Amino acid sequence: MKRFIGIFLKGLFVLTPITITFYILYKFFKVTDGLFKGLLQRAGLYFPGFGVLVTLAVIFLVGLLASNWLTNRLLNYVDKILIKVPLLGSIYGIIKDTVNSFSANKKGFSRLVIVNVSNEFKLLGFLTNDEESAFIPKGYVAVYLMQSMQWAGNLILVPEEQVQLIDVSSEEALKFIASAGLLSKKGE
Repeated sequence: MKRFIGIFLKGLFVLTPITITFYILYKFFKVTDGLFKGLLQRAGLYFPGFGVLVTLAVIFLVGLLASNWLTNRLLNYVDKILIKVPLLGSIYGIIKDTVNSFSANKKGFSRLVIVNVSNEFKLLGFLTNDEESAFIPKGYVAVYLMQSMQWAGNLILVPEEQVQLIDVSSEEALKFIASAGLLSKKGE
């Protein structure tokens, strides 16, 4: 019976990440394919998957427009208007700041650090802000401590001298922390 349960669990451990990955991709496909589905059906151009292509093209077009000086100014103007709207502005601002933190040209989650709590006890986190402000006292930095196995965490303020930068990519760091340190070698 133990052998049967062991084989069953092994199968479960193999199938679970595959199933969840394909489920997420399927849901992503359904959402992106459905964004322009009604419009494409009315035009007589819809077939399954075409909505995904149109969505990707629209995203690319918006990126292209945002790269242009004139349209970028227009987008910044719209951005300022959205931020000023009560409630909507708060939600939009938080989402925008979070998304921008993952941008290649932003500090965000790109600087992995070790926080030296004591000689024996160390924490891994992301240096998110090293500028003095009303929230960050002089000589301190903001470090986000992500919780393993979930996308939650704690923001702590730490004296600069207790923070040590680590030279690894954001992607590797996120995978390592999110996996609770189970990811030890590249590509595992």
